[in-house]
Amino acid sequence: MSSLPGLRADLGELTPLARRAVSLDPAGLGRVRCADGRLALLVRLPFGVLAARTVAVAADQPGTDVTFGASDLLAWLDGERADPPPARDAEWRSPLPPTRGWRRIDTVPDEVVRALVRSGALTLKDTAAREGVPGAQPRAEVTDALLDSVVLTVSDDVGQSAEVTLRTLSALTRLGFLARGSHIGVDLAGRWTRVAAEYGSVYAERPGSGLALRPRRVTDPGRE
Repeated sequence: MSSLPGLRADLGELTPLARRAVSLDPAGLGRVRCADGRLALLVRLPFGVLAARTVAVAADQPGTDVTFGASDLLAWLDGERADPPPARDAEWRSPLPPTRGWRRIDTVPDEVVRALVRSGALTLKDTAAREGVPGAQPRAEVTDALLDSVVLTVSDDVGQSAEVTLRTLSALTRLGFLARGSHIGVDLAGRWTRVAAEYGSVYAERPGSGLALRPRRVTDPGRE
């Protein structure tokens, strides 16, 4: 906790994610982690997505791993409160992805991602119309089933594959992580899948994979 003021300048680069998280869920949490010269803000969003933005730091503060109220953290970063927010570590009950050991499976152009998201949005719209509610959202269970459907499968040159859901890609575009003319990287580490874009990453635990995989080729992210 005492290291947080020393990271304030670097945390400023993570403010856009904090602001988006608060706009979606004012009562949500933000977790700040610093390790290996990289600082990350992780947020669990109300539509079932774990998102993060990571930046390099000049002055490393190893061992920093603290949870705050996202609104409190944003108020401190915006200068609306003088003191750092109180820690709320006990309230973060979700598992966390690893900081190391990621294997790059493939990269995908942003136009492919946007086309998949547009197609998914049209499917949701058509489903609502078929249920007799044009212009509305389909039932929650139908929406969840569509969002959790796999819309992208990639594989590497040694036969390891990763599946990405519509929920993950939709979150990536909704959070503004995907820059025009860029690409995403699809990575694996143990039971986790990471979709890394220009301005941030979205993480998902792969179902039915309680045992960690041993990747043959390890790459650390150049950016998240």
